Amino acid sequence: MRIADTTVLVTGSSRGIGAAVARRLVRGGAEVILHGRDTARLDALSRELGMTAVALDLTEEASPELLAEKVVRVDAVVHCAGAGRWGDLCTTPAEDVDRLVQLNLVAPMRLTRALLPGMLEGHAGHIAFVGSIAGLTGVPHECVYSAAKSGLLTFAQSLRLELARTGIGVSTVSPAAVHTDFWKARGAEYGRRVPRLVEPDHVAKLVVRDIEHDRPTRIVPRWIGLAPMVQSIAPNAYQRLAARFG
Repeated sequence: MRIADTTVLVTGSSRGIGAAVARRLVRGGAEVILHGRDTARLDALSRELGMTAVALDLTEEASPELLAEKVVRVDAVVHCAGAGRWGDLCTTPAEDVDRLVQLNLVAPMRLTRALLPGMLEGHAGHIAFVGSIAGLTGVPHECVYSAAKSGLLTFAQSLRLELARTGIGVSTVSPAAVHTDFWKARGAEYGRRVPRLVEPDHVAKLVVRDIEHDRPTRIVPRWIGLAPMVQSIAPNAYQRLAARFG
């Protein structure tokens, strides 16, 4: 898909990966519709890029369809909005379970459903999802987030098959650790030495590249893709190693 002269909606673009993706797309000649919940940051980015911004909380029931109504029609959508929560499942409030599943899984599915008819009419477009390695391997103390991201990746894979030969591409990028506010917001800072944190612009560059070349899936960094491979080939050994090293 050629980025120049397209209209692209980027959810969660008030910060982190979403903001970096928006900047990359604008530099590539796209008209970007910014979305986020942090109105101050969203307004600042809107002024910086000279692009339209829509402030909505995608955890609210009707927000995905409302956002689709506001943008009317786009050539592509990049689903960056998401959040995590660190803690044991038994101490996670029920409302947090609902919020995490709504934001990380339900909202992207419903927003895609609402935007897809316009893309199908034009026989072209792209739908990109920012996933997580947590959705491929599972992470202790992040059960709900991992489950939601796993569902998102499976949804994207299924959707790509469903849309084959329609002219609409689907891609996923699943980072392991990115230098953003995600860690503080989830309630626990990133404390691992490996994998190292990567900058959001690095992930954004890959997201945009995969839209341009219709690459179906990517894990960042590439070597961490060995983890889900080992889990698939030797699940018992993987579980023992994961329990030991976290």
